[in-house]
Amino acid sequence: MYALVDPARVEPVAFTEALLRGGIRLFQVRAKEGIDGATLQAIVGRVRAAGGVALVNDDVHLARLADGVHLGQEDAAELDLAQLRSALRDGIIGLSCGTPQEARAADPALIDYVAAGPVFATPSKHDAGLPIGISGTRAVAVATGLPCAAIGGIGPATIARVRESGVVMAAVISALVCDDPEAVARDLVARWDAAAR
Repeated sequence: MYALVDPARVEPVAFTEALLRGGIRLFQVRAKEGIDGATLQAIVGRVRAAGGVALVNDDVHLARLADGVHLGQEDAAELDLAQLRSALRDGIIGLSCGTPQEARAADPALIDYVAAGPVFATPSKHDAGLPIGISGTRAVAVATGLPCAAIGGIGPATIARVRESGVVMAAVISALVCDDPEAVARDLVARWDAAAR
C-alpha cells in the first residue's frame, strides 16, 4: 500500500502516524500548495522510524529531505533526469504513466517505478485525465520491467481487482481521508495482502 498525504486535506503528521499504525509503510507527500521543511522532516522522520519510505511529489528540491520524488510526465519532461538521478544518488524516482508507451519510455537507469492511472475516476486530482481501468492498468504494468503502482480512485471495494492487474503497489488518498484513517489503512492492507494469495 502506498499512501498519498495532502497537507491541504489533512493534518499531515497526525495523518501519517495513523496510517503507520494501520500498516502502511510507503508514503508520498503531495503538497501542491507547499509544505514547510519542518513538517516534511517530521513526516519523513516518523516514516523512516517505522521502517518506511517517504517521497515527495514533483518538488526535486524537497526530495533531498525525503527518500525521493514522484514526477508527472510534464514535470519529468522539464528536467534532466540523469542530473536528478545523480543529485538524489540512492533516492527513489517514480514516474506517472497513463499509457504503455509512456511506461516503455521510462528508462530503468533513471526511473525506479512507474505509476499507472488513473485506474478509476478520482476526486483528488482534477487534471488526472480519463480513467484507464483495470485493463489499461494491466497494459501499463506489462509494458515495463519496472515495478508498477496503480493510482486513481482506489479504495476498499476495488483494491482486490487492482491487485489482480499485475501492479505491485496501490496508491490511495481519498479513501484514507476519513474519520478513522488508521482503520481504513488496516483494512486496505489486509485486502491487498489477501488478494495476493
